[in-house]
Amino acid sequence: MEIIDVAVIGGGQSGLAAAHALRRQRLVPVVLEASGRAAGSWPHYYDSLTLFSPARYSALPGMPFRGNPDRYPRRDEVVDYLLGYAAALDADIRTGARVVEVREAGGAYEITLDGGGRLAARAVVAATGSSGHPHRPELPGLAGFEGELLHAAEYATPGPFAGRRAVVVGAGNSAAQIAAELAERSRVHRAPAPGLPGARMAAQPLLQLAARCRARRGSGRPPPRPRTRT
Repeated sequence: MEIIDVAVIGGGQSGLAAAHALRRQRLVPVVLEASGRAAGSWPHYYDSLTLFSPARYSALPGMPFRGNPDRYPRRDEVVDYLLGYAAALDADIRTGARVVEVREAGGAYEITLDGGGRLAARAVVAATGSSGHPHRPELPGLAGFEGELLHAAEYATPGPFAGRRAVVVGAGNSAAQIAAELAERSRVHRAPAPGLPGARMAAQPLLQLAARCRARRGSGRPPPRPRTRT
């Protein structure tokens, strides 16, 4: 059985950032990614996905996004960025390595891979995310619903919904983006209904405030107070 220092399960942004932090602590991580490339779930998200935060606030440690730092990167940009980050990372990244079991054994962790491979690690970092197992709430009336029901993880483009009536349930970033995109071709109802443009405008000042707080904390000055409207 191969013996390793630290196993990081998942090669998306969390797993790559964890591997970077482990290397800074002079540990030797092995990143185990189930898919064929170290980009996590990003290649499988809907085509038009756009980050909610500007590029300057969306990068992983040690490698900024290229280009305009105030733009909002699209899905494919994030995929390319993660692949580049993985290539530059001084870590052993193994793709096609799906973990099926982790169990404690003799003061270490025994990791079993799909296909029967096994490793022993002193520590394990779980960075698998939840995209592979999307949450589907038990909403009243679903049992008798005769229309098409999709989770955001299964949505790709608005084309199949052209001319149809759609309800988008949720208040997160994906719900706002999908609802806005569907509204160009379909009759869309969304609940609750805060719009994406306003939410995006509110996000940037909050991120800027956080950056100013970090800068002031480093200088010893008190943090700035957020501006409020009266």
